[in-house]
Amino acid sequence: MFRRFLRAFLSLVMRVAFRPRITGVHHIPAEGPCIIAANHLSFSDHVFISLAVSRPVCFIGKAERLTGKGVKGRLSAAFFRAIGIVPVERDGGPGGVAALGLAREVIEDGQVFGIHPEGTRSPDGRLYRGRTGVGWLAMATGAPVVPCGIVGTDRVQPLGRMVPKPVRFDLHFGAPLSFAEYHGKEGEARLRRSVTDTVMKEIERLSGLEYVPRFATMHKDAAAKEKETAA
Repeated sequence: MFRRFLRAFLSLVMRVAFRPRITGVHHIPAEGPCIIAANHLSFSDHVFISLAVSRPVCFIGKAERLTGKGVKGRLSAAFFRAIGIVPVERDGGPGGVAALGLAREVIEDGQVFGIHPEGTRSPDGRLYRGRTGVGWLAMATGAPVVPCGIVGTDRVQPLGRMVPKPVRFDLHFGAPLSFAEYHGKEGEARLRRSVTDTVMKEIERLSGLEYVPRFATMHKDAAAKEKETAA
């Protein structure tokens, strides 16, 4: 009851404070499993998606977000539980495998799971190549993928800013993508890449952002090396 009340309250605050332009929410199935795949511009992205959708949306989050101590830690944990954060140790190795396994459990339990296929926030507001985790999940579970294009949240909460600014943003949900014909073939790397690229193409269309055909982490690494060389 408390979680539903908190979600409703936070959703109202979001709509009043940010006046978001949200379209296509009707594409999200009223029941049954579903994967929401969105681009990633800001820390706030998964919060806004969760509050825009009537059904609870589960996202993978750092375990420490739900284990804080003291009043501040407990309030933070309550907030992240309310928006559907599923805790997992994210170490890039075993934690990454555990995250996919946990996501699969959520989906196969008939819930809505949210994922940012780029794997990290965009460093410059463009859309980057997707990691194939979303393809693996779609093929392993048979669940439809609802693409979501996000625009403007990088102005709401730029990198390094703790308190969001009351700036309008857009969330555009597209029609569900079905990959049922590939169900059970998640072990085939070429198919995982094809499914992921199809999802990213729809996110590109919905967001209108420029697409960069390489991983965001590679761009960040290259930028860091250039900075070191210049120094």
